[in-house]
Amino acid sequence: RKKERKVSYHPPDDPNRNRNTNKKKKNKKQRKKTFSLEEKDKMKRINIDKNLIPKDRRISIDVSQCKLKKKKYHIEYDYGNVEYKLKLCDVTLERIIELTSQINFRLREGNGECFYVIGVEDNGNDLGISKEELEISLSVINTIAINSGCTVKNIQYFQGKEGLIAEMHIKKLEIDLASKIQINIGVLGEEGTGKSTLIGVLINGILDNGRGLARRGVLRHKHEILCGKTSSFSHHILGFDEKGELTNYDKLEKPSYLKIVSKSTKIINFYDMAGSTKTFNRTTLTALSNEYLDYLLFVISAKEVMTKKTEDLLRFIYNINLPIITIINKIDLISEEELNKVISKYKEIIIALNLGKILQIIKNDEDIALFSPMEEKDILLTFLVSTLKWEGGLTLFKNFLSVLPQHRTNDKLMDINLEKTEFDIHEIRYKETCVIVKGIVSSGKLRIKTKYFLGPDVEGNFKIVEVTGIHYKTIDISYTYKGQYCDASIKSLGPINKLTKDDVKKGMLLLDLNNTPIASRLFEIELWTIDNTKKTLKSTYQPILIIKHIRQGVKIKNREELFFLYNNDINTKD
Repeated sequence: RKKERKVSYHPPDDPNRNRNTNKKKKNKKQRKKTFSLEEKDKMKRINIDKNLIPKDRRISIDVSQCKLKKKKYHIEYDYGNVEYKLKLCDVTLERIIELTSQINFRLREGNGECFYVIGVEDNGNDLGISKEELEISLSVINTIAINSGCTVKNIQYFQGKEGLIAEMHIKKLEIDLASKIQINIGVLGEEGTGKSTLIGVLINGILDNGRGLARRGVLRHKHEILCGKTSSFSHHILGFDEKGELTNYDKLEKPSYLKIVSKSTKIINFYDMAGSTKTFNRTTLTALSNEYLDYLLFVISAKEVMTKKTEDLLRFIYNINLPIITIINKIDLISEEELNKVISKYKEIIIALNLGKILQIIKNDEDIALFSPMEEKDILLTFLVSTLKWEGGLTLFKNFLSVLPQHRTNDKLMDINLEKTEFDIHEIRYKETCVIVKGIVSSGKLRIKTKYFLGPDVEGNFKIVEVTGIHYKTIDISYTYKGQYCDASIKSLGPINKLTKDDVKKGMLLLDLNNTPIASRLFEIELWTIDNTKKTLKSTYQPILIIKHIRQGVKIKNREELFFLYNNDINTKD
């Protein structure tokens, strides 16, 4: 067989040798197009401008009439407010997210200011880049700075070894919170009614899949996600711009709190409360006792029948003396006939409880324009909502929130400036150099670099501390005013006022130094019932006292002088 096999042989000078391989190489060379460096830069620039950089954020350079100087640079340090970048010509969305976190770090290092040097390597080599590359790089940094709530104060140009160098001075803008309308809504209802799911759909713009997809971005703890029940108090925001459009939604990425607040003229603060019986007294009742809510959103499940707990909750929130808005959720799980039965039964409960309310179901935009001012207190507005679709009640409720007025009228900035500062501490986190307290400004304005009283402690004394920083919705601000839920970092003044875990506890206050605070253990009370049951007081009776954020068990000192007032009239709002 080897002898029979024919082997073709081509001498080295034969033109037929490697004829097929030469054709393949020629085809490959024809397919590959060679571009010059200028053409590549233009292609990159067009790609970036279309996708990531808006037209109003592009920067053009004209240095033809300027005499550029040379400047020496040191090695870039990991800490500080100076960042070196050679060039940013081929930037993706993931890269922009990385650069955003990097610029926030440099801003924190520089207390709201940082410097970006374009055209210099990390080792300090002043190489320089071309004019087109520098324009692209500056436009990228300018876009990231605006998205982070900053502005470019100044740009200086220098001459490098092979091209141009630019230094950008970036400064963080101070957000004027007083110019924004803020409405605080407490979300209340029995467990399983879909409170967290409703908030998750509104703030993220993603419909629920019927298996708890929307509530995952709202729940705070892992055990809440696993069991699907809210057991803690959480805070979420929904922003509207001047046109009434939502600022929470972005096509490229999920917007941060800073971006939402900076773009919004109206902010809706949702306070999600637990509906479980075990956590009602500990979390929900304490949150309702605070004096910062504008409205109460009462959520009812259309699938479940009205229970006695729903009646007790409705009677309880009516005595809080706040405007109530009702949502009948999960209407997609029942038919129209069953939904009509639920509505009629809800009307019967309102009449039976003698609340003096008339149920009004919002069906279209005309009803929103008519009832959104919330001037008629006898009408109980109700929305029929399904979190699986935008059509119907969910869109109507979103439009209703965009025109909802602020209920409190006494929070004017001029009145706040005259009030003495009072900050209620709800949560505490300890760090090496300071203590971070989370709570609500119940009076006046809380400012940074200002001294306040902290207390009272176990002995009833107060210490002097200094507020070093304030975070409102993860945004660094210089002040916050009445009704704002924020974080404040405080530090001690010297070894005498050193703060420990025993010195800072929940229930304490930050008070103005002009105050003369006095701690008291004895006080007079009046007991009122909110239901129709009579209660007998015994010598061992120890009620739970709830004053704003303070929840503490008390003991009756003198039972002989105790007057028990029984309230037969449920409509009394005292």
